[in-house]
Amino acid sequence: MDDGLAFPEMDDPVIAIGVLAQKAGLSASAVRKYENEGLILSRRTGSGRRLFSHQDVRRVRNIQHMIQDLGLNMEGIRRMQALLPCWDLHHCSTETRESCPARQEGARPCWMIPGLACTSGTDQCRDCVVYRLGSLCTEDLKRLLYDESESRDVVAAIRELIEGKRPCKRP
Repeated sequence: MDDGLAFPEMDDPVIAIGVLAQKAGLSASAVRKYENEGLILSRRTGSGRRLFSHQDVRRVRNIQHMIQDLGLNMEGIRRMQALLPCWDLHHCSTETRESCPARQEGARPCWMIPGLACTSGTDQCRDCVVYRLGSLCTEDLKRLLYDESESRDVVAAIRELIEGKRPCKRP
């Protein structure tokens, strides 16, 4: 089953903030708030105009689902996303892993932490599978990390989500 992670053209920044807001049923200020809270990333044009992708519509709807239907707040979503072990998914060396601020900090996902060795800016983070998975499959991450009936290796299960072998739960 396709989870949308395997099609880069879906992440091409072509949608203005107003169009994204309309497609998600929100105001542009709500989308800006999600962005300011680090839950979504925009690409900026040279003039500073925000552009979003078709996947961002799904991301915003997923955030809405977690807030409205699951009762999570933005901090809860952010902390859940921070649980994603980016250091394992990127196969970081032991030295890099031990000194990585994303591993040491548990309150923010890696794409919100400036100065990581694996990135040089948010555009790289937007294209990173850790952001793409963490933004689209947050509810699945919670289930994978905390479901006691899940006896398999968490990193292997996350890799299955990334590779499309396990579909993301959709709101």
